[in-house]
Amino acid sequence: MRADLAETLADCPFSSPREAKFKHGRCLTEAELAQCKAPRKTWASSNPPRDDHDCPSWLTASEFEDERETMRLKVRKLADLIRASRRTSLYTGAGISASVVGQAARSGTNKQGWIGGKLQAQPTFTHKALGELASRGLVSSWVQQNHDGLPQKAGTPQRVMNEIHGSWYDCSNPVVKYSGSLSDRLEPKMVEDAHESDLVIVLGTSLSGLNADQMASLPAARSRIPEGAEVVTTRGAGVGTKFCGYVTDRNEKTGRVTGLWHAVEMSDYDEPEWDGDFDTEMTFDGNQRLTPLEVQPALGTVCINLQQTPLDGKMSLRLFGKSDAILKLLMEELGIPGAFRAPDWEAVPRRVLVPYDRDGRKVEAGGRMMWWDLQRGAEVKIAPGHNIQGARQPAFMHIGSSKPKGFKRKNGKICGPGHGRVLCKDVRSCNFQVNIEGANMSMGLWWVQAAVAGEADYLPVVNIRPQYNARVWEGGEGAREEEKKEEAR
Repeated sequence: MRADLAETLADCPFSSPREAKFKHGRCLTEAELAQCKAPRKTWASSNPPRDDHDCPSWLTASEFEDERETMRLKVRKLADLIRASRRTSLYTGAGISASVVGQAARSGTNKQGWIGGKLQAQPTFTHKALGELASRGLVSSWVQQNHDGLPQKAGTPQRVMNEIHGSWYDCSNPVVKYSGSLSDRLEPKMVEDAHESDLVIVLGTSLSGLNADQMASLPAARSRIPEGAEVVTTRGAGVGTKFCGYVTDRNEKTGRVTGLWHAVEMSDYDEPEWDGDFDTEMTFDGNQRLTPLEVQPALGTVCINLQQTPLDGKMSLRLFGKSDAILKLLMEELGIPGAFRAPDWEAVPRRVLVPYDRDGRKVEAGGRMMWWDLQRGAEVKIAPGHNIQGARQPAFMHIGSSKPKGFKRKNGKICGPGHGRVLCKDVRSCNFQVNIEGANMSMGLWWVQAAVAGEADYLPVVNIRPQYNARVWEGGEGAREEEKKEEAR
């Protein structure tokens, strides 16, 4: 199955808005494409999706929905892609939370703007279904633009989450302003996913040109590379326009190399050179210096959205409609029951034994276990490696500031290293509320579950005077027995 899908994608160039595949996807065969009807427009708009981002002149905020039989065909194809994928990632935006949190983009389905009570928002069917896919190992990572913690509230393991633009539930990674910078811990992971994911499923985002949109564009570009192809670039050979492509014929006697290429301008060198369509056949003689590139072919990118995006022509599969409805069909196609078990947040303990050190870093096997005390009044501090200064949120700029302790920031707060106390455990909001240097922050209850299992990449906060246990980390759930004994005492 995978070989057929990969061959179809490698042979299919990116499409323009006038082509049928633009509305359906490049992985469909001609016979399948003939069965597809154009999506119907459910809401018309002459305005762009967002006012704060540029977009092509043809792109508007109008919304579309696939006809029923077309949708079922596409869902079957999506199930095939998921089954064939070697590594599937999710890339999601505000659209999947719009009904409960709100959104910035224009919409005829969801109100533009933000809804109050954000910490009490509950996950949608989309969050629950995607979380189930992750729990079953069908999704290996989830790059989340939203800050709402709804995937984790739905039961998605923290180990797969990358809240690249910050989180309401991670005190060490506040929401990143446009003027801020991404977390040094999370951006490399996102870049790795963009380069190595075999399949990326995009939901609820306008793909308006953010740095994180490489999660969609790079796997799509890699889907144009045949399995086993030799990818090369003319970079480093003189100045001016370069070319990147894959070799279709190499004459060992003359050194002449024929391939499919796309142009790479000097200004594009900060981006992967293969991020484009290989649509021009050219032959270089033996004097042309060619540098090999290590690029992994992919099944590309799938987009589920009500609105069109600038990258629709690159999509392996394009589905128009509400994500809840589409994912209900997908669960049926994959044979996964649609009744999902909600996590028991009441049962999350306030003091646990975890395989992490005083800086919130995971210890190696054989390392000492640490008690993580999150009871009311426990003294805590933001763990090193945080992105509070990088996020540039005015309310938190006094935390970890380079200014001397005692310096008063514009927000009226006194600068400090990031010390504070746990205020309470709030089951309704699924968080521990903490006060750090006079600022109220929150940490999701799921961090406790992830830390006990040794699955969190880091701890957002640690105790100022941590206590250790004689037990050493052996991996897995070994620490849980010791924790139960402590709770019983």
